[in-house]
Amino acid sequence: MTLTKHEMAWSSRDGGCGTGPLFQYEILGLPAGECAVIAEFPEWGWRILRWNDEWHGNWTGNYPSADAALEALRKEILVRLSD
Repeated sequence: MTLTKHEMAWSSRDGGCGTGPLFQYEILGLPAGECAVIAEFPEWGWRILRWNDEWHGNWTGNYPSADAALEALRKEILVRLSD
């Protein structure tokens, strides 16, 4: 399974749009009907939010990078699909 990050939101500390550091990604390549974003929370690291048409999750994790969060999400989905 290949998941990819799509740039979604940037900090605009200087008032410009998309001029600051990137802090949120939409995740593509998820199973049909599933959605997820990965975002950076300065005090909690990179976190994952997942949802679909039937449920809405909560922010989870505390990863050192967006790539680490993406890999954790990929592994979680693969375990679930193998059950």
